[in-house]
Amino acid sequence: MNRHGFGKLALPLLPLVLLAACAQPKWIAGAPPPPPLPERVYEQAARKGETVYRVDPQQSRVFVRTGRDGSMKSAGHDHVITSADIEGLVLLSVDPEESRADLRLPLQLLIVDDPAYRARFGLEPDIPQSAIDGTTRNMQEKVLESNLFPWAVVSVRALSIPEGQAELGVRVTLHGTTFDYRVPAALTVDSGKLGVSGSMTVHHADLGLTPFSAAGGLLRVADNIEVVFDVVAIRGLDVSRNRAPD
Repeated sequence: MNRHGFGKLALPLLPLVLLAACAQPKWIAGAPPPPPLPERVYEQAARKGETVYRVDPQQSRVFVRTGRDGSMKSAGHDHVITSADIEGLVLLSVDPEESRADLRLPLQLLIVDDPAYRARFGLEPDIPQSAIDGTTRNMQEKVLESNLFPWAVVSVRALSIPEGQAELGVRVTLHGTTFDYRVPAALTVDSGKLGVSGSMTVHHADLGLTPFSAAGGLLRVADNIEVVFDVVAIRGLDVSRNRAPD
């Protein structure tokens, strides 16, 4: 085909090429690889006969609910932001002090205001797609700066594990800031499956974040953040995945 024929073919495809170029949000461009999980620690524990689990992203969710503040708050919406791509490992040791979990959450894949998740928190399920797109853009670009900080990393240590309950020491690294929390959680173990669920309240400043605001601060995201987690892990360890370098 001569170059003139190629030009005739390419011209109708130009809008598709431009659309594809615009489809990827700018905060995703050039994201670094994920932080490695400490696979070797869990491999060694498994060789000693300890029980090791891998988080199942299909069954695990972390929900973040944010509210509104300011004199114009009636003009805004509460939001539910969901992580449905959690990766990680859990060690449930015979010695509770040795029990631990290491998790990572890809921030660029956060889901904003899914109707089913909004309904779960008693919020009106349907808000305009334009509002969802705007919230996503503001969150990714102006609050999380996920092009620079694309992952949240969570390390967990068991402080106590009485029957069916646990008190967890949770260390969260997000946006270049690390903060420690003590979190109560419900613990279930059944047929090779481990479930951990609970909730906590954090503040934007804890994590080095500044709440998004508009209209000169008359409409802004409330400082308190409600975090609800429901993590399911399956017994067994495939050490070929996501192994940290020696």
